[in-house]
Amino acid sequence: MQSRTASPAFLVTTHEENVNKYQMLALNLYFCTTYHKFMRLVAYIVSIGFLLGLAQKTRAQGSIDGFMRGQRKASLAIFGAQETYDTYYINTTETKNPNLGTVTTQTLTVVGTYGLGYDLDLIVSAPYVRTQASAGYFPKQEGFQDVSGTLRWEAYDYKFGKTKLSWEFAVGYSMPMQNYVNDALVAIGRGSQNLDGRTLLHFKAPNFFITGQYGYIRRGQVKLDHIVNTYDPSQLNPNSGLKVNVPDVTELIVRAGIVTKVFNIDAWFQRQTPHSDGTNIGPGIPFPTNAVGFTRVGATAYLRLLKQFGLTAGYNTTLDGRNIGKSTQLNAGVVIGHWTANN
Repeated sequence: MQSRTASPAFLVTTHEENVNKYQMLALNLYFCTTYHKFMRLVAYIVSIGFLLGLAQKTRAQGSIDGFMRGQRKASLAIFGAQETYDTYYINTTETKNPNLGTVTTQTLTVVGTYGLGYDLDLIVSAPYVRTQASAGYFPKQEGFQDVSGTLRWEAYDYKFGKTKLSWEFAVGYSMPMQNYVNDALVAIGRGSQNLDGRTLLHFKAPNFFITGQYGYIRRGQVKLDHIVNTYDPSQLNPNSGLKVNVPDVTELIVRAGIVTKVFNIDAWFQRQTPHSDGTNIGPGIPFPTNAVGFTRVGATAYLRLLKQFGLTAGYNTTLDGRNIGKSTQLNAGVVIGHWTANN
């Protein structure tokens, strides 16, 4: 009679077979751990490029309109905005990342405009930005982003009865206001110095206007930061200290609306396209070099409550993009000073 404690012949193993089994188990554990580390690294890297794309989009607001302020007349606008998204584009393919969740960016921007002459305006803006993700271990980033200054010149104007067609040119320069992190898991900007040149055609009838502008933004090199993971200093960025090129872009904006002495309402279309070669979001790529583009539409309303005081609010959403978040934004603010939309 066979003992109940005896092992079947096919279950009997030798010492050498046991050693091989343990070696295989250890090898599998090694590859499994390495695979998960690799996938986590890929997720982090993808998220970096994604968030840097967001930072780029946050700065890409079309703040230059076709309305001149007039000599020695000024206005000051303070805007608050909140932008969210849970979907982003790797190149032009829509993607969601559960390790990232929803990304929220809040911005407070101050814009001042002053008429240096009847045909020359100076526009200065400075935003304070806070951005964070709802999932993952991405530390929140906040701080002053990039200050910009723009000169807008009305080169020609043609009047036909009560209508007016003007041709304007603008040149602007922007630079970081502080040394913020430009390649962290959550970043508020790319940290580049930018030169912005554009031309505008502006048609104004008594209660209607349409403005078209086309611009080229030249971006300088940036030096990559050292921080990869604030919670794990051992994860050093192998590209730290390197200087990389940020791709230039072209920009087309068309805005049309109704203007009265009390309120303005307009709708706009914005298309930003990478001009120079860049990379796409992916492993092993320095993300400030990502080529970022998007198509966005929005609407803005302004209501004048007093002679030199009014409220403004706006909404915009992203229709398509490249290496950027598919975001929606709400904004609101106050405008103090001279408003010349009805000129």
